[in-house]
Amino acid sequence: MSQIARDSIEAAVILLTSIAVMIAVRIILSMIAEKFDQKDSNLTADLLRAMRLPASLLIALGGIYSALIQVEHFGRLVAKYNVFFDAVTAIVVLTAITSIINLSSGWYLRHLGTSGAAAKSQLRMFKKLAVLIVWLVGAVQILAMMGVKVTALIASLGIAGLAVGLALQDTIANLFAGFYLVVDRSVRSGDYIMLDSGQEGFVESVGWRTTQIRLWANNIVLIPNAKLIQSVITNMTLPNPTLSVYTWGGVSYSSDLEHVEKVALEVANEVLHKFPGGDMTFEPVLRFKEFADSNITFVVIFRATEVGAQYLLQHEYIKALHRRFSEERIDISFPVRKLIWDERGDMPLKSSPLERHTKTS
Repeated sequence: MSQIARDSIEAAVILLTSIAVMIAVRIILSMIAEKFDQKDSNLTADLLRAMRLPASLLIALGGIYSALIQVEHFGRLVAKYNVFFDAVTAIVVLTAITSIINLSSGWYLRHLGTSGAAAKSQLRMFKKLAVLIVWLVGAVQILAMMGVKVTALIASLGIAGLAVGLALQDTIANLFAGFYLVVDRSVRSGDYIMLDSGQEGFVESVGWRTTQIRLWANNIVLIPNAKLIQSVITNMTLPNPTLSVYTWGGVSYSSDLEHVEKVALEVANEVLHKFPGGDMTFEPVLRFKEFADSNITFVVIFRATEVGAQYLLQHEYIKALHRRFSEERIDISFPVRKLIWDERGDMPLKSSPLERHTKTS
């Protein structure tokens, strides 16, 4: 048997073996994917199925390359144009990475559901950016494998990128700040937030450049994302929408404090049962705070199920408590001050609180 015949048989065996391995790999990946389907791991199953084609192509390329170099004539040709096999292999790998990025981002988008339109928009944008970076890096590597001097090209791209970065630094800062807000989920659409600057309202959306906050006056405030993440933010919706409502009051020093506490808590429970938005799982409490100038002050604490409900509940509670105090003859004293005048009646010598206005003669 001639050398050419033996080489051709070896090449055919290599090709057949690579085909068998390729089929086996596809079957194994499909079987593993089905097992993950049973465990509700849809992302893993989708990734395994997506890897079947790149894996098959890589095995096929390896088999074709190994088979061709066994034949003398083709072997010299393959050695001469080996770079093209490397380039095709790199393209297959880049395609596999792109599939992983697309499937991962698509899985996350599905889990966001119908909410988070701004988050979905930003995720799609960053998916495109990630794919672009992958292919740019891959293109540079392929050009380098083909013998193209990419040093000057990379230097030019670096200078151009620096110029663009300096020109768009504010935009880029806001862009990445918005991405951080979306990933961190510390501020979400529908949340009620208060900033250290005094602004407060409902978050309408977290965009690429700004976050929109709707005030109670129904106006929209646009805050740059980079400025927002540098602010001290109180999120009234986290960890849950329920919040405490504090109502301050005071009663005269002659009041029966046990009776005051009983009446105030009764009124609180009545208001929570009568008006919507009260948290019925929390028992209202009253705490006396201090001996003030004219009254003994106290605070009544109950809870509302969401931010908007607190104002109606507090409004109705103050009205009901004032009416009930009047019925129970519980006195809320006016501020009073005692003035002591000199003998000529011109000027007060001194004054003290807690006493009725008197004048000496």
